[in-house]
Amino acid sequence: MFYSRKFKKFKELKHCFFSRKGGFSKGIYRGLNCGKGSKDNIKNVKKNLNFVSNKIQVNPKNLILMHQTHSNKVIQIKKNYGRKLNSDAIITNIKGIALGVVTADCVPILLFDYKNKIIGCIHAGWKGAFSGIIRKTIRSLRKLE
Repeated sequence: MFYSRKFKKFKELKHCFFSRKGGFSKGIYRGLNCGKGSKDNIKNVKKNLNFVSNKIQVNPKNLILMHQTHSNKVIQIKKNYGRKLNSDAIITNIKGIALGVVTADCVPILLFDYKNKIIGCIHAGWKGAFSGIIRKTIRSLRKLE
């Protein structure tokens, strides 16, 4: 597990970066595969997500991941978030929610508005970055203030 020195100064914010080391997946997905959309055994993916939830001390039901689409779509997480989230960025101001982004060769970007207690994460692949996912997410975060 890896941490950002800049985020560590915010005591109300828990964050973490995981590598693929550890975990329960086998074969080409060996390690800590958390991709629900992968062709990995779903039982192994769920075990990996439970492992991550335990490490960051959040209820597994409150660990929210998106089905990444290489787009510029941003979704705000509200109380009812049970549906599949087809997007490349998610934001929320709900306490107790953990947002996650799964990457391979794309860039994970974490956002925290400490004044308004809003968190967000972005999956920034080249297509999403080119179509403005970062700018659009920041605008969405500002609208939530």
